[in-house]
Amino acid sequence: MNQKKCSVCHEEFGCGAGFEPGSCWCVSFPPIMPLEFDQDCRCPACLSKSIDSRIGELINKNGVDRMLTLAEPYRNQSELVKDVDFRVVNDLYVFSKWYHIKRGECCGNDCQNCPY
Repeated sequence: MNQKKCSVCHEEFGCGAGFEPGSCWCVSFPPIMPLEFDQDCRCPACLSKSIDSRIGELINKNGVDRMLTLAEPYRNQSELVKDVDFRVVNDLYVFSKWYHIKRGECCGNDCQNCPY
């Protein structure tokens, strides 16, 4: 595992990129961040925060239907990614907009982050 410094917070973290295809922890995150050539990898905390913010921006700009198409390959992803699919608040799981989009439809439970 390579040691890197986060390009946002400058904390060190382990990166598995380059050892085997799909070996880094970040491959389970949705690929929605724009490429910036002057920026290196982000740590899990900074990347998940950026992705959460970016998903909200994309929903506002393009609507939920376009996001459903982006989420299609992740729909059968069995493992949830902390801080991307959910956060733990007061010992309760709070599912993110990304999680709800991956579901593909509203469950009708008036969820806090429902994008529908």
